[in-house]
Amino acid sequence: MAFARTFRLALSIAALMFFTGAPVFAQSYDANGNPEQPPTLEELMNVQISGKERPKEENQEIRMEGIREAALSYGARAGLASRTFEIRQTLKLQEAYLDRIYDFKRLLIPAPSGLLIEPPVIAESEDAMIIEDQGQTAAVADRIYNINVDAKIVAAPRNWRAYLERDWGDIDPPPSVLYPTTDEEKQFWIDALKKGWDEGVEQAEEIFQADLDRLNSDFNGMIRYRMLLAQGIVSPPYTLQTDRGVTGGGKEMRVGDRALQITGPSQLQTDSNQWRPASR
Repeated sequence: MAFARTFRLALSIAALMFFTGAPVFAQSYDANGNPEQPPTLEELMNVQISGKERPKEENQEIRMEGIREAALSYGARAGLASRTFEIRQTLKLQEAYLDRIYDFKRLLIPAPSGLLIEPPVIAESEDAMIIEDQGQTAAVADRIYNINVDAKIVAAPRNWRAYLERDWGDIDPPPSVLYPTTDEEKQFWIDALKKGWDEGVEQAEEIFQADLDRLNSDFNGMIRYRMLLAQGIVSPPYTLQTDRGVTGGGKEMRVGDRALQITGPSQLQTDSNQWRPASR
């Protein structure tokens, strides 16, 4: 019988997921296309007690667990959105500085026909150790280089904004059946909401740090390629341009058609006799 009541309540909650009188905090933008501030924690906590009578057969323990999960989720999504907005505002204030620091354009390699080649991304590890054969053999190295991303043809350079600027989407509220109906439930709701909010803020900061690490890894990896290229430790990518003249026909014709292809990706050069000292 207890299982049957739980199952009926679960079905009722699932059905009511589509019907809610609470506002949906949709992500909106100002006239300049910048995202507007998402709801604050105070706005979310300002929930009115409905005072509606609940079904007598409703299990209070199950209901409180549903309220807790709903408030946690709602708070986490709103906290994530709020902290993401704050991070974007900080980036906005620093964008001129970031444009100078993360200038991918100066790292690109000019190619024929006005095209550009994005250099490889090379990672570096120091004091690396590999233990194999169940601890019977080991290899150590002062430094290990890995070409993680090959060079590729691009029309425009990367931009730090593509790494660091995130949107958060709409913040849909829980179904109205899970909103508090008594003072006790309201306090329970607020406590769970605050906990979820803090977790959402923490998640936003973790996401930003991961995005920043990825940006630094890619940018520094391209700089490392240029340094290793100057030392003869890595080869440049080789390209081939083919002049195809006039191509097409029918409803489309291309005059002066040219094709560019990377025929030889960069390779790490193991002949240390060919290396050159790094310029100071």
